[in-house]
Amino acid sequence: MGQQFALGSLVGTIVGLWCWRGNQSLQVVSTFPDLFTFLLLTVLLTATVRFILRRSTVSGPSASLRVGVTVAVAAGAVFGSAVVLLGLLRFSNPAPMLLTFGFLTAFGSALLCGVVAAVVGTGTPGERVANG
Repeated sequence: MGQQFALGSLVGTIVGLWCWRGNQSLQVVSTFPDLFTFLLLTVLLTATVRFILRRSTVSGPSASLRVGVTVAVAAGAVFGSAVVLLGLLRFSNPAPMLLTFGFLTAFGSALLCGVVAAVVGTGTPGERVANG
């Protein structure tokens, strides 16, 4: 479980830094300033979930979903915090609702991508049916 949180935090840090790089305009803070940020989140979460599942002795859809959600929650919390920190540094008096929206957008996107990565990480549709 600690490895899942650590790898998820690493994914969130990488995506958060990429998000900071993409936010070049001083008047705007965007969770996904470009398409590449969203693709990076999706690819890194999928690769991380697959990496953990291939090294795990437990298999099956429920274990895959548990790994995907755990990694995604850690990544979403770090990524969301990076978006909030960017908003705090960028604006002299940021609106709390704007910061909340940025955090929830980043966290929710990471969670959704993690669930999809968990479903994809269980293998082909035939393997998913065979594993139950």
